Amino acid sequence: MEPTRYWMSLAGDEQRPPERAEADGSAFLTTRRSFLKAAGFSVAGALTASCSRGPVSKAVPYIQQPEGFTPGRPVSYASTCDACEAGCGVIVTTRDGRPLKIEGNPDHPLSGGATCAAGQAAILGLYDDQRLHVPLHRGRRSTWTEVDQVVAAELARIRRNGGAVRLLTPTVTSPTADALMNAFLTSFANARRVVYDPISSSAILDAYALTHGVRLLPRYLFDQAHLIVSFDADFLGSWFSPVEHTRGYSAGRRPDERTPTKSFHIHVESRLSLTGSNADHRVIVAPGDLAHLVTHVAVRVADLAGMPLPATGLASSPLEAEADTIARRLWTARNRGLVVSGSQDRRVQALCALINYAIGAEGVTIDLDRPSYQRSGRDADVAALRAELSQGEVAALFVAGVNPIYDLPNAETLARDLGRVELLVSTAQRVDETSALATVVCPSSHPLESWGDAEPVAGVVSVVQPTILPLHDTRTLLESLEAWTTGSPRPALTLVREHWERAIYPRAAGTGQPESFDQFWDRTLERGFIAIASREGGERRRLNVGAVDTVLQSEPQPTPRFALVLYQTVAMLDGRHAHNAWLHELPDPVTKVTWDNYACFSPAAARRLDIRDGDVVRVASEDNLALELPAIVQPGQHDTVVAIALGYGRAGTERFNNIGPPWLEARRRAGVVGVRASGLITAVDGTRIYAGRPVVVAKTGLYHPLASTQTHHSLTGGSTAGAGPEARSIVQELTLGDLRQQPVVPPEPPRDLWPTDHPHPGHRWGMTVDLNACTGCSACVIACQAENNVPVVGQDEVRRGREMHWIRIDRYYAGSEQAPELLHQPMMCQHCENAPCETVCPVLATVHSDEGLNEQVYNRCVGTRYCANNCPYKVRRFNWFDYPHEDALQNLVFNPNVTVRSRGVMEKCTLCVQRIEEAKIEARRTGQRLADGAIKTACQQVCPAEAIVFGDLNDPTSRVARLAGGRRAYRVLEDLNTKPAVRYLKLLRHDRAADVDGRRG
Repeated sequence: MEPTRYWMSLAGDEQRPPERAEADGSAFLTTRRSFLKAAGFSVAGALTASCSRGPVSKAVPYIQQPEGFTPGRPVSYASTCDACEAGCGVIVTTRDGRPLKIEGNPDHPLSGGATCAAGQAAILGLYDDQRLHVPLHRGRRSTWTEVDQVVAAELARIRRNGGAVRLLTPTVTSPTADALMNAFLTSFANARRVVYDPISSSAILDAYALTHGVRLLPRYLFDQAHLIVSFDADFLGSWFSPVEHTRGYSAGRRPDERTPTKSFHIHVESRLSLTGSNADHRVIVAPGDLAHLVTHVAVRVADLAGMPLPATGLASSPLEAEADTIARRLWTARNRGLVVSGSQDRRVQALCALINYAIGAEGVTIDLDRPSYQRSGRDADVAALRAELSQGEVAALFVAGVNPIYDLPNAETLARDLGRVELLVSTAQRVDETSALATVVCPSSHPLESWGDAEPVAGVVSVVQPTILPLHDTRTLLESLEAWTTGSPRPALTLVREHWERAIYPRAAGTGQPESFDQFWDRTLERGFIAIASREGGERRRLNVGAVDTVLQSEPQPTPRFALVLYQTVAMLDGRHAHNAWLHELPDPVTKVTWDNYACFSPAAARRLDIRDGDVVRVASEDNLALELPAIVQPGQHDTVVAIALGYGRAGTERFNNIGPPWLEARRRAGVVGVRASGLITAVDGTRIYAGRPVVVAKTGLYHPLASTQTHHSLTGGSTAGAGPEARSIVQELTLGDLRQQPVVPPEPPRDLWPTDHPHPGHRWGMTVDLNACTGCSACVIACQAENNVPVVGQDEVRRGREMHWIRIDRYYAGSEQAPELLHQPMMCQHCENAPCETVCPVLATVHSDEGLNEQVYNRCVGTRYCANNCPYKVRRFNWFDYPHEDALQNLVFNPNVTVRSRGVMEKCTLCVQRIEEAKIEARRTGQRLADGAIKTACQQVCPAEAIVFGDLNDPTSRVARLAGGRRAYRVLEDLNTKPAVRYLKLLRHDRAADVDGRRG
């Protein structure tokens, strides 16, 4: 197979010199005067730092030690993640009563031991000092007694007057909360609950209500699919259950060398998403062409299935060849095919339901008997509520867990309408756009402080249990609902147990040995979840073909205007994580930009508009709604599309303006982080639409330098990876046909001129990273940050190339800029046997252990940075400053097993040496051999794709040793003879023959 030419970024996209004014009016110039000032400041700071005393830590013992508790030893609790609507099962590790780390529950059917980036970062939200400490009444501090009295008095008056009460919530998967909400609303003559999801999937549920007679969200079984066709569903990134979807997707794409097969993935979209970057075949369409293409596919599949779909007058499409290919592949795969769509067009969703029904996917790759409850919002109900508010017909509105003024379009009108509501109650954890208008704010406790439950998928019920007492005077939504219903709040634990004994325990009959409720509760509490009978029942309904509408022609192209596409990122999602600095500093998996949202343009569109990265553009709709934000040039995007991320521009994010070191050249940002784009969401027949709105784009003449990490630590040395006469073996690939060939006996390893300097008589730790499995989701980056106390440096320092992440995900393109293929490569310290960093350190701060680890001795390091300069992998990070740690509450997130580094110290990946030592100590204590798999690094444990494997290379039976000796294994830059302990497994491509004739690879 001829080597593929990979490239990291578009030619000439380096940061331009700041010859023009920036958006904030500042200049990004380094003059002779400022350089001398900075140099003098640096020298003086270094001298001061070298003479200062180290931080003093105090250990305070227990006066009365709790029974069964050993100080310093971890205690774990099984709970449920609340970082998104997925409801993954998690294990929360605490030390001395302090939650420190969230990991996936390996027994849970959704998470399987993994989490996403947002789930990993949720621990930081617990220690956020911007959370409300007490309830608020008309904007002032109050008490629970006072606010409960205010609410009770107002509700009593509303009952007497027969006023309307509305409860506005997101999708709530908690059975207990659902029951308490119903009890609360039934106490009023005119009360109703309105459910909306900040990012709506209403069209899917509405379509199934039409086609199958029941409003549901299917559970998609990606692990059972041999062919996956996605019409604009970012199921690996930000769709409703990314961890579960990634686990299933990767399970079908992990071939072994004996039976090399993998599923085939076709992705249709208009912008380059994380899921699209992993596709085997990607079709780039304008938003207005998507529904027409789906219709062509559905008509062809329906004809093959003998259930013709009426489509008189169906116009031809330039994508008919693609439609033929997709339909032929689906019919070949039959019930092992799966079609998903993220479109908010009900017609598209109904057509996808028809295709899945026609190929027999229901019951195989789609589960309708145990559907998902992760999104259940109904856009029509939100539209009806807004109509009631505009007429002043709502007397009391309870807003629980959502921020409608931020999430919904026409926010100014909605804010004005909310001003007419006599009683507006919010349960927000902090003051946001909606709670700022509330009569009463009853702040909810953080999920790690709360009792609760969840049923994200029918029949899988999990518990939420507290890992720490509430840090502030807050209470759970369950307790607030009970107080509003009965007048006296009861503990959440009591409410949950009562509901489980009444409603959940009977459904568990027959799932195990007969047991009392107390035994059942204790067993569930230990495991974190229970699998019980589904609430769904009845005979499976046939699809009603008459309910399926076809789209006979494409929408007109917006040229010379653009079609707007609004999307979520894996970090911000719908904006709920806008107060999490870890997620703001996480490079986007596709664009590699931090601390901003931006307008994405294709290279051709950027050339047409004379736009380069960082140019500030004005994006305006036909009714003159406008945003100004920086542009970025993104290969693989449709030429008529401008794509903007939602979730930015949240009130209160001005708090991050001063993040980063306070030095002379520091450039502070102004205002909130990013720009709020939800005002450009459109509504068609009450359904929120995120793609296709016509907009006009114009340059403003301003410039806003983006903090992008893509080219900060390039391994290519200015050349292109895999190109030229001296190609560097950074990323490598095979075809499935190559693996089917007879294994080749590897050549005898070349003899080394130097003797072995580092014998490894005992363990020899190593790692493998499977490029075929890695999706680039970046959960490992946040897991490493949480585990190893990696500091946040802020946007200005990231712009300067000083981000501190110990692991990065390098993004490589292959092919043309119009339709590139992508590859994601995690890169961390390679722990080389012949480590270039060790030979240049003048103080022996970087040394080699007898177990194969390249160790960094912090108290020896004097900060020469010779090691970083000599590292060919560019994975070492230098502490240019003592990054601020003044927030005593947020400092509680630090892992006590890992040193917090100070200024002037070099740091890098340690392969989680603290976990290695802890496991070895535990093995000695119990007298047992250290088993393979007993040690998992933070990046390995979090990975939903299981792309990372860690273990002992000296143990030939270990999984890591077997993978490292396989045909796909290689070392990055092996020609340098650094002998890394990290092996990469080559990316596997489908054979071109399989691409053409539709065979599964």
